[in-house]
Amino acid sequence: MKIRMGVLGAACAFLPALSTAVTAPATASSGDPPSLCAADIARAISEQLARAPWGRLTAPDTLSYDDGAEVITFRPPSCGPARRSAERDCDGDGVLDNAVCLYDRRAFEGSRQAIKVPGTRKLNGTGVIMSIKNDRPFVFLVKKSRDDKGVCFPSQEGHGNVSDVGEQRWVNAHPSLRRCP
Repeated sequence: MKIRMGVLGAACAFLPALSTAVTAPATASSGDPPSLCAADIARAISEQLARAPWGRLTAPDTLSYDDGAEVITFRPPSCGPARRSAERDCDGDGVLDNAVCLYDRRAFEGSRQAIKVPGTRKLNGTGVIMSIKNDRPFVFLVKKSRDDKGVCFPSQEGHGNVSDVGEQRWVNAHPSLRRCP
């Protein structure tokens, strides 16, 4: 019997490298067990990579998709308060008017997806959307499908409780849209 090492073999060879990429950040002492927060971050990253495996780990708690077009920073409840200010957090990369941020908890807390490119795209992250900060100079639409009319959020505004759009999976941040209808 012959066993050919094709695509499956290459994928299996990649698994050890993937497991080290999604482990929790090292603790201060290598003998200490990882904290609950670090373990939950590692689990969230692992679950996200199972849904959208093309993400690239850029920090102990962040995945980047499409060369930074969408960035997901994980902040599970076990990590405590997010210590974020929506006005500054969405510009975390230092580029003003650059992103729309979607949070999985109210009041701009929890894990954050930052969308940094214009146009319509399907979200890679699949968490529930509970807060939105539109830090761009144009409107932002959250949609159920690519062709859906969507829910409009004006430019330069934050919305701390948007549970009514929580399950929507498409976004549109297009420069030609200047105000909500």
